[in-house]
Amino acid sequence: MEDTHLYVNYFGLREQPFAPTADPVYFYATRGHKECLFRLWSSIDERHGIALVLGNYGTGKTTVLRKLMTGMAADPERYSTVVVGSPIPSWTSFALLESIVLQFGLRPAKQSFVDYMEALNRYLLANRDRICTLIIDDAQNLNKRGQVELLRLIQNLETPQHKLLNLVLFAQLEWMQVLKAAPNFEQRINMTCTLPPIHVEETRHVIEFRLKQSGGDGDLAPVFADDAVRVIHAYAEGNPRVIVTICRNALLLAGHIGTRRIDEEVVLHTIEKTTVPYPDRRARAVSAASPQAVQANAHPDPGAAAPMAGPDAPRPVRTRQHDARDERASRLLLKAALQKAPRNSERPGEGMLP
Repeated sequence: MEDTHLYVNYFGLREQPFAPTADPVYFYATRGHKECLFRLWSSIDERHGIALVLGNYGTGKTTVLRKLMTGMAADPERYSTVVVGSPIPSWTSFALLESIVLQFGLRPAKQSFVDYMEALNRYLLANRDRICTLIIDDAQNLNKRGQVELLRLIQNLETPQHKLLNLVLFAQLEWMQVLKAAPNFEQRINMTCTLPPIHVEETRHVIEFRLKQSGGDGDLAPVFADDAVRVIHAYAEGNPRVIVTICRNALLLAGHIGTRRIDEEVVLHTIEKTTVPYPDRRARAVSAASPQAVQANAHPDPGAAAPMAGPDAPRPVRTRQHDARDERASRLLLKAALQKAPRNSERPGEGMLP
């Protein structure tokens, strides 16, 4: 925490721009996110029933959910919305129903399936002039037939014009297998949106947007070079969560060595030192970098990482300590990745889309 505060101050930022939380303030809507939000709002406002958002880990589902919730919270007279986050896979259908009913603030006198269903139906009928929506995050946890059947039942109540309850589900792609086994529910899904990985140019926009949101638009602000963005995107394969994680750790390293320019060498070193050692991912990062950057990291010059000297030089957060054993391990790792990575004749990193 102390290191974070130090480098945030060093770069003239108000706060951490690459925090690991899904803060709606730092939500950058890529083309895929914008289309997903547009379709979600259309389905919700028209009360079409069930909407499904699919995506791999880290593609921004929870951030889209919170953006959606922020918009609904701004108009409580129009929207009545509850969220069931990360339902427990072992829940019975009644336990799931109980959680949903309690989220709507209902307290049935008897603890029975019939009483809970009747209480929910009465609430929806009494609030037919409002847009009632149930949002479930991590819906892939609902992998039992009884759980999915319950979702179908609670969503059945309707008027001749519209559904009385919207159901918005956020799930991993693995949930498709459950849906295939429940066609009676799957056929009732009004809209499905799959969040794709982001492009390399969108990666730059995400980085710049987050820096600006945190106050990073002055003379002290960090700058991510184009070659660094290419390496980040190649390693992350367009996954926003991984992009944010690499940027956070790269910014910490840049603060330690006293530089405001994050280039491909800083990113390669960050990947090598702070990520799980997946050879394929590291090979992609190396193939997107220039040979000079790879060589610089494979054979580091101890003096190259020293902070700038002189009265006008930026003051580093901390001097980097060198350890011979770590340096030797670094060289071996990068050498192995370089040998495995395919080399293209075109400019490294260009056109590398997931």
